[in-house]
Amino acid sequence: MDRFRNLVKALAAVVVEGCFHLDESGVELMAMDPSHVSMVDFRLPAEFFDAYNCKEETMLSIRVEEFLRFLDRIRKEEEVAIKLEEDKAQLHIHSTSRGHTRRFVIPILEPLEEAIPQPKVFYKSSARILIGSLRRALRDASLVSEQVELHVSGAEVKMSAVGNMGSTDSVWSREAEDLLEVAAEEESEGRYYLSYLRDMVNAAASSCEVATLELSTEMPLKINFELPQGRLIYYLAPMIGV
Repeated sequence: MDRFRNLVKALAAVVVEGCFHLDESGVELMAMDPSHVSMVDFRLPAEFFDAYNCKEETMLSIRVEEFLRFLDRIRKEEEVAIKLEEDKAQLHIHSTSRGHTRRFVIPILEPLEEAIPQPKVFYKSSARILIGSLRRALRDASLVSEQVELHVSGAEVKMSAVGNMGSTDSVWSREAEDLLEVAAEEESEGRYYLSYLRDMVNAAASSCEVATLELSTEMPLKINFELPQGRLIYYLAPMIGV
């Protein structure tokens, strides 16, 4: 249950209302934040769950933060079953422990009419990095600014921030232990909102240890968090002309 709850927390860092697509193979979500600055591409296969049953394709729209509030009421020792009651427009959460059963009921929303397309970007550089090291660099940057600049070349990854209180730099050379891989067809850089990037990384840190950053100059940053099962990818729009 903790693994599932942590992933929902990761979604809540970006998504307010999520329209999930369910079929026999698993659960998917492609959604943007209300400001259209960030986006998440999420998937959990049926094998992630102890038991999973979905006989036909279904769309499930809910407020992710409200769903998380109910999940936070579940204790570790409880067994949990989540069931969609389409005819009642409700999502039911049943938790059971030692003969005690609790039920939570969440109203579902009307599905979104427009499907969100996946970004089509050809990335020029990439880096696989330990999330713990990335979080420390973001905390450093937050001391001086609400913006962060990311630069990736074939030799290193650099994160920097400049503000009225000073400046910070975090540089991972190719030999750095925390930088697992780095590659670049050409040097790439972009400037991003620190608060969005920090929320994404912090939320995903409970579910995985490694992230792959993909970057092209002044294009959305792609962050692929390497889950044991499933997919969790964020896209973050660059700050252009700010």
